[in-house]
Amino acid sequence: MKVKRLFLALCIILIATSLVFVAGGKKPKAPEEEAVEVTAGPDEIDPWILKMREGLDPYRGDITYKTEFGEYPTWDTELVLTVREVEQIRKKKVKVGYVMDAAAGDYTTSQLQGMEDVFDHLGIDFTGQVDPQFDPAKEKAGVEDLLTMGADIIIGAPIDAVASAESFRAVSKAGKKFVIWSNIPQGYEYGKDYVGIASAMAEDLGKFAVDLLAEGVTERTEVAYFYFDASFWVVNLIDAQVKQAIEEHPHLVIVEELGFSAEPEAFDLMTAAILRHPNIKRVYGNWMTPAQFAADACVQMNRSDIKVSTFGIDSPTLVNIITGGNIIGTISDDPYHIGANLALLCGYAAIDKPAPKFTITPALPMTKDNVEEIWAIANKIPLPESVKQALGK
Repeated sequence: MKVKRLFLALCIILIATSLVFVAGGKKPKAPEEEAVEVTAGPDEIDPWILKMREGLDPYRGDITYKTEFGEYPTWDTELVLTVREVEQIRKKKVKVGYVMDAAAGDYTTSQLQGMEDVFDHLGIDFTGQVDPQFDPAKEKAGVEDLLTMGADIIIGAPIDAVASAESFRAVSKAGKKFVIWSNIPQGYEYGKDYVGIASAMAEDLGKFAVDLLAEGVTERTEVAYFYFDASFWVVNLIDAQVKQAIEEHPHLVIVEELGFSAEPEAFDLMTAAILRHPNIKRVYGNWMTPAQFAADACVQMNRSDIKVSTFGIDSPTLVNIITGGNIIGTISDDPYHIGANLALLCGYAAIDKPAPKFTITPALPMTKDNVEEIWAIANKIPLPESVKQALGK
């Protein structure tokens, strides 16, 4: 009898245990086995934005220069949205159009990718872009076309302080909002005529470009210095930073100051400079396109000994650097995140959130040794086949 009772008790225990597992599902994992999902609260910074900027922090240093109107810019780490704000923006269903200054190959592709990724995340409709090629008349027509297409917000890269003031005035007249890439049109007021500005770290772009010029220089070295001979504040500032740094260097001496207003002019300017000063060994070529024309002139003059530094990234520049051409290196102004920051400013505009006035993203030096690393951070598009081939991939 005792054996039967013991058997019956064991059966009851087994049945009860089975019922517990049926009611509660699978056996729970031990605490150390459980996967913990980390989520942000509604008033915390959207984690997607933080992840989008991964890799940039090592390139953020002190900001010691002032913007066009005498204020210090701020790092784009101040340009963020909360989870709640992202949801508010998605409900607004706004449309955005972009009036650029001039398309520039991979650079523009990367910048547009940054915009589109943020627009997708925020639920913003990107109606498209217009490429005026530095023509104020086309710039003005582009603004009007995008407004006609229903854009609620216009992103603009003003070509000229005076002419662009007229081009983009239609935005405020239509009751729409304006976000700026780098250059402020004359007379425009922050918070009234525009939401905010996104740009690059101009100080470091200039400083790092001169660092490249100075590599291996231990004695007096003649330099040709290209500058953009037009009213374009951010490039004018970079040029000024470069000139100052060259003049402060103990061995670099500017013997030619070459002003250009159209990129192809750099070829003839460089050719003439070499004829006048055959001992030129270093060139500040300005951004990557005029720098390529300057480098081509060096090749035509059979001067492989002349080394060019520049800023901005595209395939021809990188191939030249990797294959040991005349371009010694470049500085990325981080086109992907410039585009992303412009799009984030549109998010601010959509919910009437006051934006930081002037935000910048870091400059990243690029040589043949770190092409893939910097490209992955600053461009976030597939590495072009021509660059892969140059790298032996």
